[in-house]
Amino acid sequence: MAKRPVFYVSKGRGFCNVFNTEIEWAGGFAVSQSRKNIAAIHSQFETLHPEMKVLEISSKSENEVGVRASAFNLKKFVPSLNASVEVEKVYQGSKVFQNGGPFSDLITTDKSKSAKGDDRLRNSGRLIKFQFEGKDYPNVPESAFYNFLYINALLENPEIANEILKYDAFTDIVFNPAKSISCQAQAAAIFVSLSRAGLIDKVRDFDSFVETVYSVPKVESVKTESKPEPKAPEIAMGTIIIHKAFGRGVVTATEPRLVIRFDSGEEKILGVAWVSQNCEVINEN
Repeated sequence: MAKRPVFYVSKGRGFCNVFNTEIEWAGGFAVSQSRKNIAAIHSQFETLHPEMKVLEISSKSENEVGVRASAFNLKKFVPSLNASVEVEKVYQGSKVFQNGGPFSDLITTDKSKSAKGDDRLRNSGRLIKFQFEGKDYPNVPESAFYNFLYINALLENPEIANEILKYDAFTDIVFNPAKSISCQAQAAAIFVSLSRAGLIDKVRDFDSFVETVYSVPKVESVKTESKPEPKAPEIAMGTIIIHKAFGRGVVTATEPRLVIRFDSGEEKILGVAWVSQNCEVINEN
């Protein structure tokens, strides 16, 4: 059995919901096997969400727009090259690690698959940030930079974007959440959600995009009318004290502590605060 997600549109925080499917995985590298798995995932999702239209985004998709929208094919404009380059190449070529990067030569490599499989990406330590066109981008939230690149690439390719907007949910058969973080299906779902909410212009600037999609909404604190603290009873000479153990007594002195003579004839010296909290205080005046 294999677990694979379906990302679908949402009006709530994150602008993307996830439906996790569990299917009997058809093994093998043939496209036909991948398409069996895609069909099984879509069938499971559509059973519970028949009102939603699902699109596979990958080179394995049976839908032409799904293939064209793959990060291996969808292109993002790179100003320094004055050319549009596949999103996957830009993403991989923007990674900066503890021991190297960005490996910008990956942006101009022949194939997207070669860029993703470059050994330097696995042997350069921990990913610490991204750098694209001389500007640094944080790697937290983890998927933010990838989604930012992908969605802006869609905006640069309106013909593909307009087709994507016809769908409500997306899958990527190559994406395994146990091994990867960023996913083009998730980015597509966020794109559709933002478009339907009239917020798509928020993605053109990275900080604005992160604030819109990833920020935790502020919750205004509810002001409650605080109850005033009860006033401590005044204790003076002659105040009657009812003690739980010693019974009734009368205050005969107040400084520095209370001196109380009880009806039993006993005299006790007690603190004002303790008496206020633990005894009944009666002022007859």
